[in-house]
Amino acid sequence: MVYYGLASPGHVREYARRVCDVLGNGVNATAINMLVETAAQETHGGRYRDPTAGAGRGLCQIDPIAFEDVQARTREENVGKVFEAFNIDIHTVTHEQLDHSPMLSMIFCRLHYILVPEPFPRDVVGRAYYWKAHYNSEAGHGTPQQYIENARRYAV
Repeated sequence: MVYYGLASPGHVREYARRVCDVLGNGVNATAINMLVETAAQETHGGRYRDPTAGAGRGLCQIDPIAFEDVQARTREENVGKVFEAFNIDIHTVTHEQLDHSPMLSMIFCRLHYILVPEPFPRDVVGRAYYWKAHYNSEAGHGTPQQYIENARRYAV
């Protein structure tokens, strides 16, 4: 069983690729892996439905603060790229819409990471610590070790 609008867990990488084709794959060309691994950590690549209400939403579990930050701080150039490629205006979508659109969740995940000035690390261990520092936060329950395990298990 899969959730968040996915037809198959195998589609996660395709959504990440399409988003990165539009918004860039990062200096180290590892953005696709970062997005797929983030989804693997957050929802086991769409196989786990988070039972908490009002926290993270969608395939990548974007929390309300990150969602609003992306809407407020994304450069207009990237807003335009998203609109041109996907016909999505990031300023008019709602947080709840992430629950049913894996593409929208991936877009917000990538836009969130674009706001971080440090490049994505080249290896999964580095990306695990990057995720913890810039996505999950010190207050979050996930650990870099869990990220590595989930990336190996669920990042198709």
